[in-house]
Amino acid sequence: MPVTDVAHEPAPASDEPGPTPPRRRSPGLLAAIVAAVVFGLIAAVLAVLLAQDDDPSATVRATAGAFGEILVTYDHQDPEAHRAAVVERSTASFASEYEAAFEQGLGQLIVDLEASSQGFLKDVYVTEVDRGQALAIVVLDVESDGTAGPRRLFDVYVRLTMIEVDGEWLVDDVTDLSFGGEAGGGGGVTSDTTTSTSTSVP
Repeated sequence: MPVTDVAHEPAPASDEPGPTPPRRRSPGLLAAIVAAVVFGLIAAVLAVLLAQDDDPSATVRATAGAFGEILVTYDHQDPEAHRAAVVERSTASFASEYEAAFEQGLGQLIVDLEASSQGFLKDVYVTEVDRGQALAIVVLDVESDGTAGPRRLFDVYVRLTMIEVDGEWLVDDVTDLSFGGEAGGGGGVTSDTTTSTSTSVP
């Protein structure tokens, strides 16, 4: 029986489009996207730092708070470390006043009473910075110990006069706003207050 060649007709074309092949992003495009993200993050960080530079009150607040803690923190086993820490953060004028008070009896009193004290910063209030000067009020809690036994003092208010010297904020004056009394209902820290310089011991 003869074999008949049957011609295969092509299948009719479909009106539905076939699947779209996935697009491959070029390495250059991916690098550009990553770079844009990185530069955006860097710009955000720099903007924050620039805002801090434009607002010196943040630096004044941090410096005043640290000084406030240092002023009421000492150990009778090494009172010289306390004096050095205070002087390091003071202008030449206030450093001279504090060293004089230390030599005239404050340092020896700390030793005689076997006094140790630790300050805990609670808050800092800062005035507007004007021509490299500002006032700060530092609020502290103080825990002390010595021959008279452990004592605690709450809400100690100290006013600091801050001056910018060669780009660094230093303390030029200290005033004890408790006026030698017991602050916040605590008890135990007394103050030897001169015209403006305050030094506290248990």
